Amino acid sequence: MDALRFIGFVLIVGLVIAGLDYYQQDKKTGETLSLNAYFDTVSARFDRGQKEREIKNVARERQEKWDAGAKSYLPEPPTDWVRHALTETDNAAVSKVLSTFDPTPLVSSISDPAELALLNTAGKEGVLRKLDETGAVYAKDDELVWLDITLKPQAARNTLAGLALSAQDAFLNGMQVQQGFAVIDGVAFMETVGNLLDGGDKPEFRAFTGRIGFDQEVVIRLHTNASDATIREVLGLVDYAGLNQLLPHPALVVGTGIEVPLAQQPDIADQMHNLYETMQAAQLKLGQEKLKNLDAVSVLANTLTSSGFNSEGVLDITNGEVFENQELSQMAYMRTQNLLLTSALNEKAPQLVSAGGIGGFLKGLIGKASQVAVSAEAAASRPAAPREVKVSKGGLGASSCASLGSSKRCSVGGN
Repeated sequence: MDALRFIGFVLIVGLVIAGLDYYQQDKKTGETLSLNAYFDTVSARFDRGQKEREIKNVARERQEKWDAGAKSYLPEPPTDWVRHALTETDNAAVSKVLSTFDPTPLVSSISDPAELALLNTAGKEGVLRKLDETGAVYAKDDELVWLDITLKPQAARNTLAGLALSAQDAFLNGMQVQQGFAVIDGVAFMETVGNLLDGGDKPEFRAFTGRIGFDQEVVIRLHTNASDATIREVLGLVDYAGLNQLLPHPALVVGTGIEVPLAQQPDIADQMHNLYETMQAAQLKLGQEKLKNLDAVSVLANTLTSSGFNSEGVLDITNGEVFENQELSQMAYMRTQNLLLTSALNEKAPQLVSAGGIGGFLKGLIGKASQVAVSAEAAASRPAAPREVKVSKGGLGASSCASLGSSKRCSVGGN
C-alpha cells in the first residue's frame, strides 16, 4: 500500500507540474494552446536544451585542450631529421641551439607571480623546463631548427598587472625590425631581421613569428640557420587547423587550405601584420585611457581578488568610464583579416591598394568589420612605406576620445 501511495503521489505531482508548464506556455502564445501544440513546445525546448549542452561540452573540451598546451601540436620531424627535447643539454644540436639561437619563453606564458618567482629561483634549469613545455629542436646535418608553439592567454585588461603586461608585449613587438616572409595555410609569418633594443644589429640566426588570433593567440616561433626551403618545409608540417580550433573565436582564414602564390606571400604577410599592429595599438591606447580614469576602490578590490596575471578581478577598474569589449575586438580582427586576405588574393586587390595605399586598404576593411562588431575599437593603420623591410613602431600616433553618457570611447590613427 505504501508503494501505491508513493506512486500516486508522484503522478499527482507530475500532473501539477505539467499543468503549470502548460499554463505558462499558453500565456506566452497569447492564444489557446492545443495539446499537440503544447507537446511541440516540449520537444522544441528539449532540442534547445540539447544544443545548449552540446555547446557547453564543446567549450569545455576546447578549454581542456587549451589548458593542456600546444606541445602535442609540434610536428613529427621531416624525413632524415631528428627531434630533441630542450632538456637534452648533453646533445650537441640542443647545446648549439641554446647557445646560438637564444630561445626564451614568452612573457605572456607566465601565469602568476608564483611561477615567475619559481623560474627565477630555478635559474637556467627552470627556463629549460619552461621552454620544453612548448618547443623542440629539429636537427639534420648542419641545419638546426628551434620550433616553439605557445598559447598566449587573453590579456587581463581589468587589472594593473594585466595592463602592464599588455603594454610590455606591445613595446617588445614594436622594437622588432620585421619583414614579411610567408603566408602558410592562412598564417602570416614575419622574419625578424633586427631589434632596435640591440641597436638594429642583425641576429646570427634567422627568426620567424606567426600568430593565430588576436589578444588570445597561438604564437608560433622558429629560429634557425636553415634555408628558405627547409623553413617552409618545417612550417608546412604544423597542424594550423587544429591549433586554430583551440581559440574561442577561430580565425576564418586559418586551416582552410588557402594557397597564396609564393611571389605574393611577403607583401600579404606584411599587410596582415599591419592589421595586427593596428589592433594592438588601439588596445594599448585604451589601456592608457583606463590608467587615466582609474577608480581606486575597484583597483584595490581587483588586486585582492585576482589570483594571477591572467585573472580579471571582479570590478571595472574605471567604474564604467572607459568601455572595452575584448571579445568584440577579437571578432572584428578575425573578420577584417578574412576580408584582407580574400581581397588581396582577388584580381582587384592591386587596384584597391594602389588607390589608397595599404593603410587606406586596411582602414576600409576595418570599417567593413565594424558592421559586424560595432563596439570594437576602431583604428586606422599607417600607410606602408615602399621598402622591403618594415620597422614596427611603438608609437600610437594621433588619437581622439569622445564621451557618451558615462562611457569614454577612443579611436586611434596614423600609427
